[in-house]
Amino acid sequence: MSRRLLLLLCICALGQNIQIPRASADTESADAPATSQPAGSNGLTKAQIQADRAQVAKDLAAAKAALEAATADGAEAPARLQRETELLGEIDLQLGQILAALEQSAELNTSLEQQKTDLDNLRARGPVESAPYPFALLETLGAELVTEEARAESRVDVIDLATSALKAANEQAEEKERARRKAKEALDTNTDDAKRPELSWALRRAELESRSALNDRRLRTIELGNQKLDSAIHEVRLTFLKEKLAVVKQNAQFTRTGLEEFLARLDEAEYRINRQLEYAKSDLALRDSQWAEARRRLDNAVEKPAALIEEVEARRLARQARQREVTLLGQQLQAIAEAKQVWNRRFDVFNQQVEKTKIDTWEKESKDAQEKLARDIRLHRTRLEELRREAVTLDSKIAAVVEDDAQTRRWIIEQRTQIDQLIKIFSDTVERLEGTRRLHDKLLAQIGDRRKTVDWGEKLDDVWVVVVDVWNYELTSVSDNPITVRKVVIGLLLFFFGTLIARRLTKLLARRFFPRLGLNEGAAAAVQSMLFYLLVLTVAMLSLRIVNVPLTAFTILGGALAIGIGFGSQNVMNNFISGLIMLVERPIRVGDLIEIEDLIGTVEHIGPRSTRVRAPQNMDIIVPNSSFLEKNVINWTLSDDRYRAQVIVGVEYGSPTRDVTKLIEKALEEHGKVLSKPAPVILFSDFGDNALIFEAHFWIVMRRLMERRIIESDIRFRVDSLFREAGIVIAYPQRDVHLDSASPITVRVEQAGQPRESPDE
Repeated sequence: MSRRLLLLLCICALGQNIQIPRASADTESADAPATSQPAGSNGLTKAQIQADRAQVAKDLAAAKAALEAATADGAEAPARLQRETELLGEIDLQLGQILAALEQSAELNTSLEQQKTDLDNLRARGPVESAPYPFALLETLGAELVTEEARAESRVDVIDLATSALKAANEQAEEKERARRKAKEALDTNTDDAKRPELSWALRRAELESRSALNDRRLRTIELGNQKLDSAIHEVRLTFLKEKLAVVKQNAQFTRTGLEEFLARLDEAEYRINRQLEYAKSDLALRDSQWAEARRRLDNAVEKPAALIEEVEARRLARQARQREVTLLGQQLQAIAEAKQVWNRRFDVFNQQVEKTKIDTWEKESKDAQEKLARDIRLHRTRLEELRREAVTLDSKIAAVVEDDAQTRRWIIEQRTQIDQLIKIFSDTVERLEGTRRLHDKLLAQIGDRRKTVDWGEKLDDVWVVVVDVWNYELTSVSDNPITVRKVVIGLLLFFFGTLIARRLTKLLARRFFPRLGLNEGAAAAVQSMLFYLLVLTVAMLSLRIVNVPLTAFTILGGALAIGIGFGSQNVMNNFISGLIMLVERPIRVGDLIEIEDLIGTVEHIGPRSTRVRAPQNMDIIVPNSSFLEKNVINWTLSDDRYRAQVIVGVEYGSPTRDVTKLIEKALEEHGKVLSKPAPVILFSDFGDNALIFEAHFWIVMRRLMERRIIESDIRFRVDSLFREAGIVIAYPQRDVHLDSASPITVRVEQAGQPRESPDE
């Protein structure tokens, strides 16, 4: 019970000693918005900050005086007093930075208001310059706009960094405030007089550190507000430049006088670079001799002193610097000449004094020049980085040289000077090339604007130019002879229409001219095929000749074809050669009725690789040509289209055989498609099991297999009719049945409709 009472009394005592700190100007919100007051000041004025700083200055002076008094006799400075002096100095510095930030904030607010006023005036009254506006104003506005747009990307990063810094300052301030409250609580609850001085110093240090952290937070808050103000100014400025540029662009003029002013600046730069180039060339010979002399002395020296080695290196760098300077100055002169050309083209494009086709050429040349300039700029910047690293290395060497070695130090410094000279000339060249590249950008932008204003006629001209370029595009070349799209297309069209005409012509000859020569259908088809292939080959050669494509263009193709024939095209070539043999030898012709293995049909077409056969079922069957030469083929119509058909008839025994023969002869004579020569033959061929067998052999002209079957069917119909009229019966199968039974067979006659009796009844 006594322990609980004691604990309660301690809590009450602590509660009475705890003091809530009064909110001060140092604990303002970090997110205070920017108003008419300076950003982040939270209502504090410049006078208040100055008064606070004056008080800190007094405290700092007193601390320094105490520190000097404590160390007057050479004693070591007390750590507490030294730390307090450092913290007061830090606070004084922070207050000075806050004053500068407040002044900057006021200036930014004034600038923002001025920018807004300028924008309002522009929208109300237009630009202050008089129209028509010179082209130089358009260039200046464009350059300023590019600069502001480049700043837009960095502004986001700057605000993010300022926000992160403010967040870290907030965390630091809260931590220091917690430490201050803890130190104050320790002092207030202390009852030991011996510990009070130590606790008082701890509280004083915590208060100063907390004040420093709060000042840092205030400074970061003001800086963040200033960055936001700067971003707002940037946005207004960007809007102002865009709108002014749009207005000036509509009523700008590019006069010949304005062009001459730009060219005069380039002429001045060209003159200056030429003078510099002349000096570099004349100095290069001197540098060569100096380097050669230094190398000779180094080669003849026995001990190789460090100063002489560095002199040789310095002379080499000087010679290299002059060589590079000559090269880079020449490149700068080339860039100036290119810039003059671009300025003249920009003048013509702006004033619409150039033809459309020339604009397309300029656009292509500018794009190519941009790519080349970009490569050169990258190379020079890489070299610049290398030179800067070499300069850092030389600085280290200079610092490492002992003071009494003046000659070595002198020549290393000379090397550093030559490196600086190289850095300068490379930087100037990059700047000059970058300026020329930007000129090409502006020319391309003008060409793009020019294209937006073209009419339909110019757009059609653009399309036509593209078509012509594609039409004349060189695909390859053979024997220094270009193969263009035009030649390929014309050649293919000539070959296509030539092949079509060759096919029509050969069909016309086969239909009208070949019959007059006495050629049958098969011979006409063979001649037609051979003539068609010959005409196609002629058309192909003629097409190549017309479009001026040499036959050597097909040398590689011919070699590849030969390899293909040797390794993978044996069957194709076998069938092709077989087709040629069939067309020449003609064992099979178009229209022939053939039979090969299980296939029976009429030859419809003999191609270079295969033959098309029409089966009786009206199916087209493709047969490889080699099959007709490698297998047994029955050609029903090769030498003659006559065919001996056969009809077999069986009559019952006892029929008059002579009458049967006469009736069959009559049926054959009555049919119009049965040939009289050779005469039909009727044979009594056999005594069959059930009939007397007669065979009728007769000749017919057969072009199709179905013709034979139809004629044979007609003969059978007529024979059946004549036999019926004569009472002759066509026999049918008969069988004698013999029954062998040991007992008599019961025969019973039953009447239909009566129930059958069971055999058991």
